[in-house]
Amino acid sequence: MSILRVGLAQINTTVGDLSGNRAAAEEAIREARRLGAHIVGLPELTITGYPPEDLVLWPSFIEQNRNELDLLAATVQDIVAVVGFVDRDDAGNLYNAGAILSEGRVAGIYHKIHLPNYGVFDERRYFKPGSTCPVFQVAGATVGINVCEDIWEPVGPSEVQSSTGGADVLVNINASPYEMTKLDPRIAGGEMSKLDLRVKMVTELARRNQTFAVYVNQVGGQDELMFDGASMVADPYGELVALAPSFEESVFTVDLELEQVREARKANGRTRYAPGELEKIGGVRTVDVGEAADIELPPTSKPQLRKPGHTESVYKALVTGTRDYVRKTGFEKVAIALSGGIDSTIVAAIAVDALGPENVTGVSLPSRYSSDHSVSDAELLAERLGITLWKLPIEPAHLGFENLLSPVFKDTEPGVAEENTQSRIRGTTMMAIANKFNWLVLTTGNKSEMATGYATIYGDMAGAYAVIKDIPKTLVYELCRYRNEAGPDSPIPLSVIEKPPSAELRPGQLDEDSLPPYEVLDRILDQYVVQLKSSDEIVAAESALGVEGADEATVRRLTRLIDINEYKRRQAPPGPKITQLAFGRDRRLPIANRYRG
Repeated sequence: MSILRVGLAQINTTVGDLSGNRAAAEEAIREARRLGAHIVGLPELTITGYPPEDLVLWPSFIEQNRNELDLLAATVQDIVAVVGFVDRDDAGNLYNAGAILSEGRVAGIYHKIHLPNYGVFDERRYFKPGSTCPVFQVAGATVGINVCEDIWEPVGPSEVQSSTGGADVLVNINASPYEMTKLDPRIAGGEMSKLDLRVKMVTELARRNQTFAVYVNQVGGQDELMFDGASMVADPYGELVALAPSFEESVFTVDLELEQVREARKANGRTRYAPGELEKIGGVRTVDVGEAADIELPPTSKPQLRKPGHTESVYKALVTGTRDYVRKTGFEKVAIALSGGIDSTIVAAIAVDALGPENVTGVSLPSRYSSDHSVSDAELLAERLGITLWKLPIEPAHLGFENLLSPVFKDTEPGVAEENTQSRIRGTTMMAIANKFNWLVLTTGNKSEMATGYATIYGDMAGAYAVIKDIPKTLVYELCRYRNEAGPDSPIPLSVIEKPPSAELRPGQLDEDSLPPYEVLDRILDQYVVQLKSSDEIVAAESALGVEGADEATVRRLTRLIDINEYKRRQAPPGPKITQLAFGRDRRLPIANRYRG
């Protein structure tokens, strides 16, 4: 039986590190060759990293990217490699491309046809769509190559390559960001994990075309985007046969028995398309890139079929994003203001898991309103995590601000302005520490706070990376429980999880003095920000649920708070995108805006 051994290399590239990415690709290809692969796929835009954004507007960047590709090609022997890069034609047009490397040369190039231009994607700003759908003869198999979004269309290059070009195998290289859920109108309830959606898409692609579908995804963090890998292979009957671990670099191989393609097509027949339907997508051409090396194949390294749980995947995404943001920006150490509250607690745990305890410093900044149990909770957490904790009471600075402002604040009632000076003192102190020691400050505000403005601009929002800015408060509690259950150890004090949340900026203050219960708030937030429901629609939905707390006045007050605090969020540091719609590059609303949903 004819076997094609495919390699899947999900590696962590860095945007702009052209030579570093080339070296990582070379190592992955070498490993795939050692494992006996005839062909290996690497992620989308391997050479440049994804997404390169406006870097591609520099001609020198494009030229160096091509030079690095050629250097990589020269090292590829006795294996075929599919590598992403930015191609440029004679007219200066740019293409998101996949290069097929074989026997020391670039044997062929595919230009991505379907360019995403929604959510976090902006590819039409930079790239032209391709117009041909090449297939490649590799070790006795016909292989179609395409890129990411090309398989998200129901009829696309894969259909041309399999129906017209006779492809036995489809290799799709990707940089598909992680999301904990993905709304999909095609399924009941409209929601599933993005990994489940990808599995559904890839297995359906294979079944529809009666081919093997090989899906290779990037892994790692890039600014606000997290890439989870989870590369996979499906057989011609639509069954998942391999799934790589999430959030881990991996090179593995799978043997594809090509006779299964013939059997599936004989049993099920071929999908028929309307005249001219496939021709509209692009023409097909065949390129021969070499025969199989006559070697005895070692055992395959196919991974187990295991999907991470919901909270596990979110936690891994946050750890990955924090680690890669710090490392890829050239830093080693971070500082976190530890209040003893649940938000700073989970950020500290994530930072330790991402960077190691030796690279994390906690700073306790108690004020006259800080409770003894909050201070002791911060101390206990630092001890359990094994991190250094500095204690710097802010009372001297607090008194100084009161004296400074007293002439202009006299004859007024104390309120939010006075409360927020404490947060701004803390923000200034944290930035001074980071500035002195060349560290980064990790901020601790969650999505529920960022949505409603329950965060202080130039105060607790001041920092370099907002680890949980896309994590609703209710999910923060889930993450804390998960971290304790998953180990190692159980570092998060139970008292932190059980006590009512409070900013502790005035005597006896609780979050629920100003906000509804977080279960209610987060449900409304999801409907308004992610599902784009109007206030009237939310009121109707909440009424149908029969849940107390989400009356019309509450809904309208919260949606108004979300609207009027856009200016704050625009000035917030970046943080990992976890939900389907995150504040930041994913949501672009005008600040000066009188529309109220």
